Amino acid sequence: MYTVIKWNLISLEALMAVILIALTVTDIALPKKIKRDWIGDFSIISLSGLIVFWLTQSALNGVTFSNMFVMDSLAWFFKGFFLLAMVFIFAMTRECFKSLGERRNEFYLLLWLALIGMCFIASSADFLLLFISIEILTISLYVMTAYLKSDRLSIEAGMKYLILGALSSGFLIYGISFLYGTTHSTHFDVIQRYCQTHALSAMTLFAMVLIFSSVGFKIAALPFSLWVADVYQGAPTPVTALLSVGSKAAGFLILIRLFFGIFGAWHFEWRLALAILSAITMTYGNLVALFQTNIKRLLGYSSISHAGYLLMGAAAGGALGASGINFYLLGYLFTNLAAFLVIVIFSITTKSDEIEDYDGLSQRSGLLACTMLFALVSLAGMPPLAGFFGKFILLMAVIKSGYIWLAFIAAMNIVISLYYYLLIAKRIYVDSPRNPSLIAVPICMQLLLVFAIFGIVIIGIFQGPFLDAAMNAVKGMYLSHLQ
Repeated sequence: MYTVIKWNLISLEALMAVILIALTVTDIALPKKIKRDWIGDFSIISLSGLIVFWLTQSALNGVTFSNMFVMDSLAWFFKGFFLLAMVFIFAMTRECFKSLGERRNEFYLLLWLALIGMCFIASSADFLLLFISIEILTISLYVMTAYLKSDRLSIEAGMKYLILGALSSGFLIYGISFLYGTTHSTHFDVIQRYCQTHALSAMTLFAMVLIFSSVGFKIAALPFSLWVADVYQGAPTPVTALLSVGSKAAGFLILIRLFFGIFGAWHFEWRLALAILSAITMTYGNLVALFQTNIKRLLGYSSISHAGYLLMGAAAGGALGASGINFYLLGYLFTNLAAFLVIVIFSITTKSDEIEDYDGLSQRSGLLACTMLFALVSLAGMPPLAGFFGKFILLMAVIKSGYIWLAFIAAMNIVISLYYYLLIAKRIYVDSPRNPSLIAVPICMQLLLVFAIFGIVIIGIFQGPFLDAAMNAVKGMYLSHLQ
């Protein structure tokens, strides 16, 4: 049966694909003499234009491609999230890879491919499209993780991520096959109708476990997070930032789309398991982070703990739990990317990611020290910054759902995390520098650092508009029945 394709719904992804193809062809055709960092500059300009175009799509709603592609409030919210995150990632790449010469052009193209994959994940309304979109994202991440061919840690990180990522993809496709065997469809709307009229059976439970195992790999939840520390440390820093923000947000987007929408009728059956997983994940991440000496490994285990906090929203369920996840991720975007901006600039100058080398950073660069302080304090959840209100909403959600014990465990973990975050802040502002030389910060990076601080503060103080956007994203979600 012929169906009319609604190109306006897929126009953003179509523009990205055109840009990627144009950049690829132009890079091949241009003489080597004039190849500089034009792709990086053009990419940042193009992303700015795409953000403006994305703003005009806020009222778009509907499905196309035989109901496989959806444009709704949730998709719109996360596409803006991904576009904004990629502005930071491209800027980091531009600074970090100046020594790579022409090879950085291919890296920019892989970043565009990853962005397209994330945006298609946001609009997937069918498991087949979802699987293809995830593979587009992860394949580009495999290559970028091992991009530094002369770096042993980068190659090791790429291999570990590839092997475990392939295993994750296997779990997902097996889960989809079992679900298809039960529901006879891969369309989200058909599967949701099945869930509303049937009890949870052994086969559908097995399918959900397999699917969640794959999602758990993306969000770095225990026990699917064993790859995180080594990959975060070994991957190029822009890739680590993309994994910690972009890939994690894509994973929680899938979690919201599936476990709040499609499988929402079975929420009562799996909410306790998610609550226990949340408690274990946040505790493991924070306790292991206490003993780290490398800043990227520490943020890796910190990322695991934040996955635990975010899972509180999944355990709580309802509109408050889902919107709490969205709001937390929005604050996490500015907070974590601010920290990675500092790491990129610092590592370029010092060639080190060791925490002890951050001693006396305030005397070497006031802006870098200030940005890292805001990021650390927000990650710890101290008021009045974005991280505090994000944790507050999730704690409200779990208390409202009756999981007071989970809120208590989360509060204890916040205290633990406060110790190692403030320990780094103490090194930056109290300890004497090992190297007193000043650190130069390029103008474009200064602007991004100030913008990141601004985001952390504004989201924390003026929560209303951002919380409304997070709530509207889930209430207008395709197949959403959240109350």
